[in-house]
Amino acid sequence: MMTTVQRELIEKLVDLQPLSPDVRFGQLLANLGFLVQELTDQSLWDVEDARLLEVMEMHRSNLLRRRPTGV
Repeated sequence: MMTTVQRELIEKLVDLQPLSPDVRFGQLLANLGFLVQELTDQSLWDVEDARLLEVMEMHRSNLLRRRPTGV
């Protein structure tokens, strides 16, 4: 059964994709893996779901800040 956090992770992936339309899905996952390593000193394999969600939320915030105004 899917947990609430796992459902949120999937929803966050859906939110992230339009913020980087030129990034393929595999690239998005690879980028998240790099961010997890940088921010947690863990691999994507080892990071807890709740911590991964935090990393994804930080990534989303960063992408939103980089968007040109009026978009």
